[in-house]
Amino acid sequence: MRSFLIAASLSLMASSAMAQTAPQEFVDKAASSGMYEIQSSEIVLTDANADANVQAFAQKMIEDHTKAAGDLKAAATKSGLSVPAAPDAKHAAMVSDLSTASDKVSVYKKQQLDAHEEAVALHQSYGSAGTDPNLKAYADATTPVLKMHLEHIKMLNEKSASAVTGAGTSVSSGQSGMNDNAAGVDSSASGGQGTGSGTSTAAPAN
Repeated sequence: MRSFLIAASLSLMASSAMAQTAPQEFVDKAASSGMYEIQSSEIVLTDANADANVQAFAQKMIEDHTKAAGDLKAAATKSGLSVPAAPDAKHAAMVSDLSTASDKVSVYKKQQLDAHEEAVALHQSYGSAGTDPNLKAYADATTPVLKMHLEHIKMLNEKSASAVTGAGTSVSSGQSGMNDNAAGVDSSASGGQGTGSGTSTAAPAN
């Protein structure tokens, strides 16, 4: 009986510890995600291949996530939690991959789509089931902003896909037209040769 009580007590303490570390885990993940957003957007803003739409999106990410970082720090401080000074290994690797990519715009848009899907899920989940009231308030306030970002990057990716499809159709149409023209030239040449042959075999009238 004594052993059972000790085991139950240890189990309860473990569960309590897990509940206490959950808010810190949220802070760590949310902060890392935000730092990635800012750093990756700063990189793509320096890329000459980034069009006006991508630049506008990147600038918006820097502004919104800088504000979110301040809000997160304020909420974490109220709850006696620490905020990491650098992104985690996963987000650091994403920034590194982007900085060395030959096509930074394409990599950036793909990363942003994945990152915002994860960020929305993280904040939405904590807002619904989190245990810290300060962090829950932050998560609830930030989730709508992240959802807007997600819809925005989805549109940018769809535009890119449409542009690629349109370019492929244009090339195919142009190639078809070239083939048709070539066929017409061959036909004309063939007809001309036939006429010439007929002329050469005609005998002069006496």
